[in-house]
Parts: sequence; structure tokens; C-alpha cells
Amino acid sequence: MRVFLPARTITLLALLGLAQVNAAQSNSTTQSNSTTSGGLGLPTDALKTKNSVPFGFLPDVSAQTTMAEINKAVGMSPASTYGWYAQITGSSWDGSQLLSQKQDIIDSKAVFIPAVMPTVDMSAIDSDVAAQVASVLKQFTDEGVEVWLRFAHEVNYYITSGTYHGDVDSYQTAWANIAAAVKDNPKIKMFWCPNWADADSLAEWFPKDSSTVDIVGMDAYPKSQQTFDQVYGSFYDTFAKKYNKPFAIGETGPGVGDDTLKEYWLKQIAEVDVQQNYPLYVAGCWFEYYKGYDFRIIMDQSSSIVSETKAEFQS
Repeated sequence: MRVFLPARTITLLALLGLAQVNAAQSNSTTQSNSTTSGGLGLPTDALKTKNSVPFGFLPDVSAQTTMAEINKAVGMSPASTYGWYAQITGSSWDGSQLLSQKQDIIDSKAVFIPAVMPTVDMSAIDSDVAAQVASVLKQFTDEGVEVWLRFAHEVNYYITSGTYHGDVDSYQTAWANIAAAVKDNPKIKMFWCPNWADADSLAEWFPKDSSTVDIVGMDAYPKSQQTFDQVYGSFYDTFAKKYNKPFAIGETGPGVGDDTLKEYWLKQIAEVDVQQNYPLYVAGCWFEYYKGYDFRIIMDQSSSIVSETKAEFQS
């Protein structure tokens, strides 16, 4: 039997259907970031910025700061990411700089983002050295830690400054050797992370085999008030969007000692429209250091700075 509904009822049902479609579309957009990051091992119940992007810190090695101390000072959810540095200085590498933090890293339950810096000539990073790197990182993954390896981060800068030694070709070979050594460990992701520069100038440093890159990012320390788009937009389009790679901030902070600037820059990171403009943006990490000047936004900061910082995190 046919049932004829009054025109007003039909209109209401149509509006209800439209609302359901809009809600579904909105939910799909909201989930785009989480879907992208789903296979990266990011903790689901950890610290996020206002725009729902997982966020963490690089604790200050010179101050012997632990992530446990940072998490306590934040007093909210624990950090999502944990950055640290280590150098390869010869043909034998025991990873002691990373292993010194092992328990704090495990306890943090954050994604571990080690910046492994080859201060020997790039040509020395052969399969033997790469196997040593893989072995050290396996000591973390065996404990359930997800690792995003920032091998030779900021290579475009450190090659010119003299911290790294070699050229584009020897770097490409070194990257390939490291990637091959860790490829069978599903808890290690290769994180390509140059220093802030024009995207076109970075193209030669991008690994020739893009399948060896799991995550892309760029270290940036703005010296003035610039927007997220101005700093990361071109890089994001050229590498994240073009190659459909998750985008993460390996490290960042203010480029000068300015409390106003660091809170402004944090706000840019925390409030950029991820769903509409940067759906591949999956995580950030702040350089929580005193090094020449104060990059920090939590440790040993005034109550007003800490309050401003925490206002940019999800409660």
C-alpha cells in the first residue's frame, strides 16, 4: 500500500537526509588525518594540539631532561613523540647515545624519533654500519617502541656547514643502505627530514627510490612571525602531496630568543587547518632546549608562557 506523506514531512525528511550527508562528509574529513597516521604507531591517547595533531618534544640533553619530567610539567596527556640525537663517528656504532634514554623512551609510550647523524664521510655508511644501526633500533622495537628514523636529518644544511661530509651521490647511497637494513622491521619508518629551504633546491636530496621514504618533514626555525603556509606549504605540496607521504615536523622552535615569537609559532602549528589544507600532517615535535637561547615552552618557563602553551593543547 502506498503511503503519501504531507509536503511538510517530506521537506523535513529531506533536510534530515541532507544533514546526515553533511555530517558524514564532515566526519570523513575529520578522520582523514587519523587514517593517514593509523599505520605509523602513534599513541591514540597522548598529547595533541588543538587541531588534533599528535605532538611531543625533544628533551634537552645538556640539562639531562627526561620526557617523564616534561610530561609532569605539562600535566596533561603524555607526549606523542620523543626526539633525540646520536652521531655515527666511525665504522663501529653501538648507539649508546640512544640507549642511554631507553627506559625513559619505553616508559613514555611515545613514537621515538632518533636523529642519527653521520659525522663520518657518507661513503662510510656501508651495509655493515647500516646493519649496526638496525640492530640498535631493534632493541627499542623489541620493547614495543615505534621508531621513525631521521637519518642524516638536515643533510642539505649539514653538508655545507661541515658537520656531514660527502655529496648528494654519497648521501643517496648511505640512505639506501640504511633503508635496506631496516626494511624488514615493521616498527621502523624512514623519516626524510631536510632543513628549511626552497622546495626546488631540496629535490636532489630526496631519495631516488621514493618507496624507501615512509614520512617526510622539514626542520624549520622561523626568525619572524610567519604562517604555517609560508613555512611549510611549498614543501608539503612538493613532497608530501606529490608522493602521498605522511608529513611530520621532526623539530621546530623559534629562530631567535623571543617569547612572543615562540608562542606565536606554536599557535601556527597547533591551529592550522589540517583537515582542509594539510590532511597528511600527522605529528609535530618541539625543540625543548636551552641552546644559545631559550627555545623551551614548558620547562623552566614562567606560568604565563606555560599557560599559553597548554592552551594550544587538547584538554
